[in-house]
Order: sequence, then structure tokens, then C-alpha cells
Amino acid sequence: MSPPGNGAGRGAVGGEPYLTPGERQETQKALEECEQDTDDARRGGDEKDRQQLLICLERGLHLRRKLYAENSPQVSTACRALCEACNFAATHMLNTENLKGAHDLLKRAEQVADRNDVDRAITWNNLACYCRRMGKLRTAVTFLDRALAIEEHLDSADAAQTHLNLCATLSQLQRRSEAMYHAQSALMRIYETLSPQMLNGELSGGGEISREHREQITVLCIAYHNLAVEFEYLKNFDAALCAYASGLRWAGRFMDESHQIIGILKNSAEAVKAKLPHGSSALRRAEDLMAGFPERHGGGGAGYALQGLGGGDSGSMPMDHLMTPREGRRHELGGEDSEGEPGAEG
Repeated sequence: MSPPGNGAGRGAVGGEPYLTPGERQETQKALEECEQDTDDARRGGDEKDRQQLLICLERGLHLRRKLYAENSPQVSTACRALCEACNFAATHMLNTENLKGAHDLLKRAEQVADRNDVDRAITWNNLACYCRRMGKLRTAVTFLDRALAIEEHLDSADAAQTHLNLCATLSQLQRRSEAMYHAQSALMRIYETLSPQMLNGELSGGGEISREHREQITVLCIAYHNLAVEFEYLKNFDAALCAYASGLRWAGRFMDESHQIIGILKNSAEAVKAKLPHGSSALRRAEDLMAGFPERHGGGGAGYALQGLGGGDSGSMPMDHLMTPREGRRHELGGEDSEGEPGAEG
């Protein structure tokens, strides 16, 4: 008996949907036109192009599902492309305060990410960022725990960033020991990632480092920042200052002076310095840490003194979702059960 001719049936070979030769040819032609439209949308960079790209990817997925089996490589690749685009657009919407639009796109990303662990982990990380913006911190922790379970299993380098996201979220929930654990775990993870480059000399001398290495070092600096903030909450100002100084040692060696993380670390270190007595061993240790790396080839990055700290406020990498808020930034981010400030009497 012949399969139904309405496209709803499945062929006997490979589970592909049944289409008549004419229907298959027409659908193939529509897919080719859709792919051209998709390429055109990718080349654009404004909001209209992003919206058009999502429309094209949705249509491309629909057409591939008409042509191929649900478990085919063609459908899986289309799902991954749509998931990536949804996450990218949602991140942009989060940055522009379009929270409802971001949530809708992230839920769609979650639907098409069900066949790929990496896509699920990325989507759950971004859903956690959305939840933090909405003040739903416990829900954010749930999403981050799910993402981390995948990344640890895959031995993914992204696990360090998820540890930092968890650290910042748990800190807002006043869960200090857990926040400290994730800050320390992030440090260990990123050192494991960077140590091969240190050993083979990629991070030892002059010349520019790659964008990937620069982003990894930014994550390392954020990990030191978050660890320092947790030490501040525990009133361990000596350890907090040394952690800030360790972050500055790396940032001063590899980052441009105007990078946002340098300004944040400088200002935080100066605030902690004011809480320590003159002659404190932590002050001397911090000075040694920040002067510990040799100058970069061509000058710059020789280290920082703790006197007269200032700092730039620009940077290329969005960092708020990874950084534990301290002082005024805590009130800015808000959230469930958020209270207290580093160094404040509780």
C-alpha cells in the first residue's frame, strides 16, 4: 500500500516524511531560497536583520522537517543554528532591558536544544541570567546547577564561567560557603585551562595574545574578584586585598589599561586597603603581587601601586552576570533575600 500523499506520512526508508516527487522538488527549491535569505540576514548587523534571521531559521527548520527525518543530521544542524541565534538575540535583549522578548526567545531555544548537551547548557546559563534580572535567584541557581552538571561531564572550559555565575547568584542569596566554593572552583578550572599555554610559553613573553586567551584571563580576573568579595563578607580583609591584587597582577599584564575589570579591581582594592592598619603584611603582599609580572614587550603592564587608584570603565566583554556584586552594585542588581554589604556589620 502506498503511503498517504499529503506529506503527513513517513516513508519506509530512514523515517523520512513522505512527499511526492513534485512536492519534494518544490520544498527543496523553497529551502534553497530560504538558505539564501538566511545568508543575507547573517551579513546584516542591526535589529531588523536579527529578527529576519530568526524568521529564516525557523522556516529553514520547518522545511527540513518536511524533507528529512526528525533524527537526521539536517534537522539537528538546523535546531542548533536556531538555538544559537535565539540565545544571541536574547542576550542582546537582556542588555537592552527587553526582558519579555529575551524570555520568549530563551524558551524557544530550550525547545530546540533538547538534542544537544552544549546547547542546553548555554541556554540554561542565559535563562539563569534572565532569572537574576527578574530577582528570581533560586530559579537561577536551579538552571545553573543543570548547566554545570553538563559542563563538568563534558569537561567544558565554560564550566569556569558557570561556577562564577553560581558564585554571584549564591552570594546574593547569602549562601556564603557555597559562593566561596564556586569562586575557588572557577579559579581551579581556569588555571587548568591556562596552564598548558603557560608551560609552552604562549603567555610568557612579548607580543599580543589571542582573543580566546584574553577572554580566559578575564574570567580568571573575575574569579579573583568574586573570591575577594566573599572574603570581604567574612571580614577577612587581608585575604580580600591579596585576591584583588592577584587579579590586578593578571589584568595589568594582559589587559589594556582601559579594560573595565582593571578599574573594578583597583577601586575594590583601594576600598579594602582603607580597612587595614598601616604596616599590615597584607599591604606589602599586595604590592608584591601587583608588581610580580615583568613588563609586556613594548612597555605597559608593569604592575600597579595601591596609592591613588583610579581605573577605566570600558571593556569588551559583558561581565555583570559573572561578578559577585559588592556595596552599591548589590542594590543595583537586587534579588531575593539580598541584603548586607561587604564589610558592613550584620
